[in-house]
Amino acid sequence: VDTPGIATKIDYEDFIKRGMKKVEAKKRAKEATKGVIDAIKWLDNMDAVVVVLDATKDPYSQVNITIVGNLQARDIPVLIAANKVDLKRAKVEAIKAAFPQYEIVGVSAKYGKNVEEFYEELFKLVK
Repeated sequence: VDTPGIATKIDYEDFIKRGMKKVEAKKRAKEATKGVIDAIKWLDNMDAVVVVLDATKDPYSQVNITIVGNLQARDIPVLIAANKVDLKRAKVEAIKAAFPQYEIVGVSAKYGKNVEEFYEELFKLVK
C-alpha cells in the first residue's frame, strides 16, 4: 500500500484558500480525513512496512513518532528508508538515533543511490 505523505492536519479552510466554496471545501476535508483513516486501517493487512523519511528533516516529529509507534505496537516489521542522502544537510545518523530498533538505509530516490542495499534489507525483513 503506497500512502505518500500522511496528512497531519485536514482543515476545510485550507481548501477554501485554494478557491473552493465552503460547502465543497467541507466535503473534501471530510473525504481526506476518511482517506487517512482508511490508510491506517490497511496496516492490519501488512506483512511489513517501508517508512520513507526525509533525511534532511527532524526525525522526532510527532507524525513520525506516531506512525512508527503505531507500527511497533502492531508488531509489524519496519524498514526505514532515509531519503535524500544526496543532499549535504541529510542526517541519516539522526534517524538512526531516533529509531534504533529498526534497520535504516540511507537512499537517494532521485539518483538511485543505495537501492541495492535497500532491497537487500527489505528481503531480509520479509523472509
